[in-house]
Order: sequence, then C-alpha cells, then structure tokens
Amino acid sequence: MKTSFGPHKIMFPCPTSLVVTGTMEDANIVTIAWVSLLTSKPPTLGVSVGTRGFSGEAIKSNGDFTVNIVPVSIMKEADFCGLRSGKDIDKFKESGLTKMPSAVVKSPIIKECPLNIECRLADWRLIGRTNHFVGEIVETHVDTDKLINKDDISSIDIEAFDPLIYIGGVREYRRIGEKVGDPYKIGNTLKGDS
Repeated sequence: MKTSFGPHKIMFPCPTSLVVTGTMEDANIVTIAWVSLLTSKPPTLGVSVGTRGFSGEAIKSNGDFTVNIVPVSIMKEADFCGLRSGKDIDKFKESGLTKMPSAVVKSPIIKECPLNIECRLADWRLIGRTNHFVGEIVETHVDTDKLINKDDISSIDIEAFDPLIYIGGVREYRRIGEKVGDPYKIGNTLKGDS
C-alpha cells in the first residue's frame, strides 16, 4: 500500500551547497540544497534559487557563480547563510567563512568547503517563483587531503569529506552512510549468461 499526497516538494538526498556570487570585494553567499548535475558534455549543473531574496538577481547580473559543497563541520555557518539576507549583512564576515579567488570566474570560492565548482551562467528560466540557473562548469577545486589519489578527482574520500546532506521535505541535515555497492557493476549480477 502507498499513501498519496499530490504535488509536494520532497526529494532527498541533496548536497548542502553555498552558492557565491559577486567579486572578492563584494560577494554574497546563499545556502542552496537544490543543486544537481545536468549534463556531462559540456559539464553543467543546475541551481534553483527563490525569487524572494536578491541572490537570483545577483547571479543574473554577475554572469557567474560558484557552488561550494558543505562539510558537516560548517553546518551552523551554512545554515546561517540561508537564514539571513545579504542585503543587510556581509555573510562572509558574520559567518567567519573565508573567501578565496576563483581561477576563472569573478565570484569567489569558500576555503572551508572541500569541493568548489566555478560556473559561468549558461541559461536561466523562471518557473513559478523559482529561478532555475544552468551553470557551465569551468573549473573544479578539491582539497588535496580529501583525495585518496591527489591526481584523480574520482578518488574523493567521502568519509574524510563528510558532506552535509539536506533531506528536502523532511527538513533535516544528515551525513552520508556506509558504501553499499558499486554503480555500473552491481546491476550486472542480475544479467544472465547470454
């Protein structure tokens, strides 16, 4: 048996992300859990930002942004950046997070986040009361101490990274649990010998 609820905004898990737009001199942070990879060639990701704040307009006018994936260790700071408006305060100053210059775009990255993704704004659409931004990934930074092999981005040590996960609809922060399988391999156990 299943219980039906009609249209509802529930989806999980979602990475807790700090999206930064602006410049080293004048940057803003917004906490976003609605972030997803969209395409692989070119590599793009999608970010959904509500229209009530000014972060969406800042992304449009800046033409670029960074997505900084949050570890559990800065959960309070990340939550704070989603509760306050950058119109009223400098979120970097108030949260204690550290700006670092990006390699390609104007918007800074955040030192305390082990994964930083620089994006150029490729497209955007307004759907309902939410801005949906497509960012072309132009550079990716990973803390070297979070890599098993410092020359291989796919060797991220998830336990060392300890990403903060948002459970949408339920409104909880969680950690990632244990590894349970290998994608693109485990399904082969269901195939016959043909």
